[in-house]
Formats: sequence, C-alpha cells, structure tokens
Amino acid sequence: MGSATREALATTVAVLAKQDKVSLEAGEQLLDASLLVAGSPQLRAALADDTAEAATKLGIVDAVFAAYTPVAKTVLDSLVVERWSSAADLVAGIEELGIRAIATSAPASLSIDDELLAFAAAVSSNAELELALGSKLGSVDTRVALVRNLLGGKASEHTVAIVAALIAQPRGRRVGELLRYGANLVADQAGAAIATITVAIPLSKARLERLEKALSAQYDKDIRINEILDARVLGGMRVQIGDEVIDGTISNRISDLRLQLAG
Repeated sequence: MGSATREALATTVAVLAKQDKVSLEAGEQLLDASLLVAGSPQLRAALADDTAEAATKLGIVDAVFAAYTPVAKTVLDSLVVERWSSAADLVAGIEELGIRAIATSAPASLSIDDELLAFAAAVSSNAELELALGSKLGSVDTRVALVRNLLGGKASEHTVAIVAALIAQPRGRRVGELLRYGANLVADQAGAAIATITVAIPLSKARLERLEKALSAQYDKDIRINEILDARVLGGMRVQIGDEVIDGTISNRISDLRLQLAG
C-alpha cells in the first residue's frame, strides 16, 4: 500500500466516523459501488485520475450514484477527491469503507467478526465448499446465491452483506483470506484487533483467555482470538496481529535449524 493510499484511507475513515446514523443500507451501497467501479474501466479511470478536477469527479459521483443515501454519497465524495496510489487501491478503499460502514451500523450486541471467523472455519474444513465459493468457473451470481443460502437465517444480515460482497469481488484472494480480512476490518472499526493463532491442537478455554488478556495488555486494545488448527506446525504457536507475526512453532524452529546447518 502506497503512502497516498494510506493517507486517503485515513481521511475517509475519519469522514465516516463523523457521520450520524450510519445505516446498513449505506454500507451495502458502498460495497455495490466498489463492484460497479471495479467492473467499469472507464469509471474507474475517471474517478482515480489524480489530474482531474475534484468538481469533475464529484459530478460523476452525483450522476452515477444519485440514488444513494446521504451517508454513502458523502463517503464516496470523500473517496474520489483523495489521491490514491492506483485505481485498484481506490476500488479497495471503497470496499473497505463499505465494510466499516456496515460494522458501524450494527448493534453493539452483534459480533460480526465472530460470525465471519466462524464461517471462515466452516469453509476451511470443507474443501468442496471452499472450491464452490472460490471457483472462477461459476458465475458471480451463483457464488453470491450460495452465500445467501448458506448464511440466511444463521448469520446477521450485516455479515451476509459483507461475505456476499467479498465473494463477488475476491481480487485474487482465497476465501479464508477474504473472510479474515473482513473480520479484521470490523474489529478495527470497533477499536479492537484480531490475533490469529495457529496451533497443532486446540488450546484450553483457560489458556485462550490468558493469552487474550496478555495480548490485550501488550497492545493496549481489545484483542480477540481466532484459533486455527494446523498439524503441520507440530507444536508451539504462531501469532499474527495485523502485519506482525510471532512464529514460535516447532516447525519454524526446525526450518531455522536446517538453514543454520546448511550455512
């Protein structure tokens, strides 16, 4: 991610934070806008052109997204007048703001990130389902319909909206990666973070709670644990929080030893 994109995201996230009564509809509209911009080379180029006048871009937003809610329009206006490192980053930025808007619209009692991670675990344990959701052979409509069929009545409409949008526009990302990305954004919007831990066998509830408490104290924010089981790690634990990785697995130590012996 380039510096221009980082600054643009920071600005637009701040704009979203200032909006009153952010609705689920506004978030869904932003996700729809991301799909629309991604699917139109002309529209994408026009909105990402950093040599174009801001008024020109705002006029395009007014013409194309006239039916959107005031909140969605305000966020889109903010997105397009910013400078992005690439047109692809603009598309990703609209998607991110859509997910953040949906997270903002959810009641405090709803844990969208937990629902996303639970679905990620279900998908990772079912190779056939992962293939169906991630295959490029089927149509986007078919994959989205599958998501709605699987999650309808079992997950919140907020979670369904996020999953459907991510599956519709994977941009080279695997299904598990997509869902973890969404969960991390939802947690971040709430001022929290997700620690993905990879272990060979499940940790006890007491140990998970101790780890969560220790990480929350270390990072000075609410840390939520996402446990992934992988027998290949042999033992120990791999912890990832954002871009930071702490690999204390036995498999990693063996790999390091092999490198030392080879040197």
